[in-house]
Amino acid sequence: MNQDNANKNRALSSDSPMIEIIDMHKWFGEFHVLQGINLTVREKERIVICGPSGSGKSTLIRCINRLEEHQQGQIVVEGTELTGDLKHVEQIRREVGMVFQQFNLFPHLTVLDNVALAPIWVRKMPRGEAEEAAMKYLTRVKIP
Repeated sequence: MNQDNANKNRALSSDSPMIEIIDMHKWFGEFHVLQGINLTVREKERIVICGPSGSGKSTLIRCINRLEEHQQGQIVVEGTELTGDLKHVEQIRREVGMVFQQFNLFPHLTVLDNVALAPIWVRKMPRGEAEEAAMKYLTRVKIP
């Protein structure tokens, strides 16, 4: 975590939400897929978003990460409202991980290289440090 985020996290009280969604709406053309969503997620809290296929679960997550634009309401992550300011969006994306339903690994890279790639490119982590962290996580899930 960079120094700006560390300072911001200290400023946030333990009662401050990590993610807060206020009256969010999302349309695809005439289809009102997300209607008046309100959600508060606090630090270290775990939540489950479940529902049938097509109910908007992935769309909600994509809106939080600004891969989809919502048309109404607020999304606040770690005290930063995610509006049209791409600087804030990029800053949040560097700190928030997301696993896509359809993901692609690079077949020409090893498992270790695939896992270490994001920290190297996104967080500008030195290769050795990224590979060490990747090995720690691979070992944790019993992948040698």
